[in-house]
Amino acid sequence: MKKLNLIVVSITLLVFILAGCINNTKKTVKEEHSLSITKIAYDSLDAGDRTELLNDKPDGVVERKVVTKDIAHLIDMKYDGKEVYAVTFEVKNSDLLGDITVYLDGEKQKVIGRGYRE
Repeated sequence: MKKLNLIVVSITLLVFILAGCINNTKKTVKEEHSLSITKIAYDSLDAGDRTELLNDKPDGVVERKVVTKDIAHLIDMKYDGKEVYAVTFEVKNSDLLGDITVYLDGEKQKVIGRGYRE
């Protein structure tokens, strides 16, 4: 009887452990969307920009930003006051010019501009 109880408890624990592992491997919708936004921004970079990146893969930081006049002059004034995505890629020597930022229209899934690098 003790052996049967031990087997049942072991199987139950194993099922919970496996179920937890399977759920952790699925990406959330937000993560998937963030990855597609990052991929679009990465694909817009030219070969010179890509050689400057800290990593060889598209792993920029995605942020949602409301376009202010400071940003609007870099992209398009029609986006002033609207929310867009900003994907920032770290570069090897960010002290020189700063990181690379690409702005995207989330609805149209297209690049609308680049950030100013000093």
